[in-house]
Amino acid sequence: MQPVSVSRVFAARLPRLGLALLFVSVLGACSSEPSAPSIAIFGSFFPAWIICAVLGVVFAVIARQLLIILDIDGYLPLPLLVYLCMAIGAGTGFWFLWFGGIPQ
Repeated sequence: MQPVSVSRVFAARLPRLGLALLFVSVLGACSSEPSAPSIAIFGSFFPAWIICAVLGVVFAVIARQLLIILDIDGYLPLPLLVYLCMAIGAGTGFWFLWFGGIPQ
């Protein structure tokens, strides 16, 4: 009987492992809690993450205008990626400031 290498065993199980990780990540978003943070605006309830995302985009637009005025915008290596990271970071920062941490 030939010895079986570890890499062959892992390669054979990789598709099933990937499928299991996909199911776990999709089902991980499901919550048993019925309520999510929402804010009443003009009688409609909006998810709080949308408001934080919009605030993050507004922050990135203002930061871009400031960098253009300071003549720093031309020196950015990948401006789209930099502004995307600014928007995500600012939106996450607004979430932490507004709701006090990671949602549970």
